[in-house]
Amino acid sequence: MGAQVSKIEDTIHDVYKKTWPQAWYLAPSFLASLGALGYVGYAFSQNKPIPSSPNVSFLHLLGVAGGFGISFWITAVHGRAVQRMLTRQEFATVQSHLSTVYFSSSTIFASLSLGTFLLRHPFSTWSKEANKLGIALIAALVAAEANSLLLNPLVTNLMFDRNNIEFLQAAKTGDDIERLARNDPKYRAINNKFNLFHSVSMVSGLLYHGVQWYHLYFLADRCLVL
Repeated sequence: MGAQVSKIEDTIHDVYKKTWPQAWYLAPSFLASLGALGYVGYAFSQNKPIPSSPNVSFLHLLGVAGGFGISFWITAVHGRAVQRMLTRQEFATVQSHLSTVYFSSSTIFASLSLGTFLLRHPFSTWSKEANKLGIALIAALVAAEANSLLLNPLVTNLMFDRNNIEFLQAAKTGDDIERLARNDPKYRAINNKFNLFHSVSMVSGLLYHGVQWYHLYFLADRCLVL
């Protein structure tokens, strides 16, 4: 069964590579991030709340459940585990593919949470209580979009630039990399930029994940006692 699923996935990937345009502005991750903004923009434009329904509630819960699940996995489990098993170059390759999917997915989940909230609670009708959750959901969407559209592509390019220099200079151990950082001005400049923007990306990711915890607590506070 697993082999058959893998073959189907490989076929889909091959068809995508052969038929889908390779322009960056047509990349699925970029289009997904723009689509998320478009959905929230539509929700912002609505002035009257829509009736409550299972469909809207399901989409709202899907946003917080999906956002919490993937951000918890990436933040608490994946990164540290994979980093211990792979070399720097291997980790960079895996992370470049995974982070693109993760951040674009985050924008979709964040837009579902915020968009459905706005459809039920239009911005002009926000109470003090709704204002707190609304601002938190906006912050989560901004953090996810910043990572997807700006920080992740920048950090990924800097990571590969840094790894290319390490490969050319045969820097494999920690001592080799420290010596390279001391003696190579170009490597030092790229490494400093990487550390800076990677730190900003991590802070944005932690902000997104923190909002998911707050969102879950907000919803739990309104549920019936089990």
